[in-house]
Amino acid sequence: MRYLIGLDIGTSSVKGALMTEAGKVVNTAAGTFTYIIDGDARLLDPQHFCDVCFDVIKTLSGEIPADENGEIAAICSCCAAGNPLFLGQDMKPITPIIGWQTKIPWDVIDSVYTKAEQDAFYRKVGWGFFDGMPAADLAWISVKKPEILEQTIFLTFSSEYMNYLITGKWGISHSMGTPTYLIDQEKGVYDKFMLDKFGLTEEMLPPIYDKGTVLGTVLPEMAGKLGVSAETKIVLGTFDHPSGALGAGVIKEGDMLLACGTSWVEFFPVSSREFGLSTGALVDRFLLDGAPDCVMQSLESINDLIKDRRKTLLGNISHRRFDELIEASLPDSGGLEFDYTDDDYERARSYGKPEIARAIMAGAAKLLRDNLIKSEKLGLRADNITAVGGTTNSATCVKLISEILGKPVSVVNGQSAGAVGSCLLAGIGTGIFGSEAEAVEIMKANL
Repeated sequence: MRYLIGLDIGTSSVKGALMTEAGKVVNTAAGTFTYIIDGDARLLDPQHFCDVCFDVIKTLSGEIPADENGEIAAICSCCAAGNPLFLGQDMKPITPIIGWQTKIPWDVIDSVYTKAEQDAFYRKVGWGFFDGMPAADLAWISVKKPEILEQTIFLTFSSEYMNYLITGKWGISHSMGTPTYLIDQEKGVYDKFMLDKFGLTEEMLPPIYDKGTVLGTVLPEMAGKLGVSAETKIVLGTFDHPSGALGAGVIKEGDMLLACGTSWVEFFPVSSREFGLSTGALVDRFLLDGAPDCVMQSLESINDLIKDRRKTLLGNISHRRFDELIEASLPDSGGLEFDYTDDDYERARSYGKPEIARAIMAGAAKLLRDNLIKSEKLGLRADNITAVGGTTNSATCVKLISEILGKPVSVVNGQSAGAVGSCLLAGIGTGIFGSEAEAVEIMKANL
């Protein structure tokens, strides 16, 4: 029996799934990252990052029954963002991994990029420019720490570095390359403007391939560490939301994925890149055989804001207790509303815990509803909404979100959807599944 391992490398944690070649998920595992917080910087130790991911792979590979002649055929991972890592001599890190939530001062950014250059990013890479992500990080390093660029032999990103340690080979998919801001999305090549601005060359960056490409096999010295054989293939994955959409079966126009992770993201398959760009939303390549592309609208880091209000106003309560409070609340939270500004805390002082709990979740859902209304006015369709991510562990929260949106919300693979999508892509890359549509049908038959 052949098995597939998929990783969903998020902002705060990595989630993994173990799937049979028949498309059945037999187990899941997870690990948590510990960040180094330095002012507005969110940093990860590269070895810590990789070890957390390796531990999840080892846990999942250990779930194959001992009496079964099973093997891990392939491993694939998706990742939340292009978190840069600068390497020096012998491909050793000379910086931490720079997390996407790191914020760069605008005066530094404006000293490196003109307004016209900032505006040009959207058409080139499919994402608008803001004060985080690699383009902003490179600006800060070029101004504040130019010696890092002088010492850099190779510029990579978190999951690509992990794959390199496993296989000894470099590679990045078009989709994983989107949030790096270094790849011309339409042409599928590195952007000369960015290379020239920071003294980079294509040889200093991972080669670009289609998602689903087999990068290589596991190095013999890594096989024991991961609990797999040296024949196990490593397949290139995608940015996390396209993987979540695949794992939830959201692959055609009219379907919408609601990904409730660190950020809450509305994900829409669309007919073309040009239509996607007309919406002003984040655009990415999606299916291997062309259209649809996809666009994404985000409530950035909304889950962090939810957690902060829960802890500040309700204490360290369990998720089950939070659900119980919501269910005990008045339907309209007694008139309490959160708009996710600092006024929320003062506004809540005179209300009971049930009303506070419901208002916390309802406030986020209302922000999501407002985003969805804007999206639909732009021509994006949400005929069928499928939710994934940690929030979907709570039927109470999903029901409340559905009530606020005024639309049915189904859940497919929940918190594991991104990892399941990576499993399916691992199977596609190794020929176990013939296409994304076939993989989705096989997966759904096993739900």
